[in-house]
Amino acid sequence: MEKVKKPIYKKWWFWVIIVVVVFAIAAGGGSSKKDSDKNSVTDTEQAESGKSKDTDKDAGKEDAPEEDLSQIETDYTLGAGHYTAGVDLPVGKCNLTAVSGNGNVSSSNMFNGGINAMFGVDDGNGLYESSFNGLKMKENVELKISGDVVVQVSYTEVTGGMSGREYDESAAVELGSGNYTAGTDFPAGTYTVTAVDGTGNVSTSNLYDGGMNEMFGVDDGNGPYTPEVKNVELSDGVELKVSGVNIRLVPVKE
Repeated sequence: MEKVKKPIYKKWWFWVIIVVVVFAIAAGGGSSKKDSDKNSVTDTEQAESGKSKDTDKDAGKEDAPEEDLSQIETDYTLGAGHYTAGVDLPVGKCNLTAVSGNGNVSSSNMFNGGINAMFGVDDGNGLYESSFNGLKMKENVELKISGDVVVQVSYTEVTGGMSGREYDESAAVELGSGNYTAGTDFPAGTYTVTAVDGTGNVSTSNLYDGGMNEMFGVDDGNGPYTPEVKNVELSDGVELKVSGVNIRLVPVKE
């Protein structure tokens, strides 16, 4: 007798396969939906974040007024002292010319667009440069002038302004020959040092860091004495030595 075959849908393994396939489809669909929702949220957040950043950036540009450089002076006559771009001088590029005297001119960027030269009018010995072109005075670059040389600084390009300094004459200190310590014998700070009378020497222990070492005094016709040095850094603990001359210290207002 011939055995009757069961229809395939009545076999147990057929339904097992169906169940497995249904679960697989359901799981895949759920995962795809989650990924789709996740990507949708992420894209939205990124778009909003990017928009916010761009808006903030644009707002910052609108809020910051453009600096007017047209009224900034382009010519300065300077004696001995420390002059910082952005504070005492504009930011930009300039040419230097010796007006009188002899000394040294250097800048903190001497190896990158700066200067370091014996500078002054021709003394017949050919030791001094009388002009220098293309000095790059980027922000915070310091120009140092020493000796009795007077320098004309002429800007060919101005890219930034300067804040300037104010001096407090009411807090001035006068000193004669002696050894003094900033913060102990007089308040620490930034000073303009001026000769009151006599001739001699004034030096500080921070010579290479905002200090000075000068044949200092009122011109008596016998030598190249420096009468004043601008913006000398006399921070706490710096030693100041004065010999043969009376000086006046005028502090910069903080």
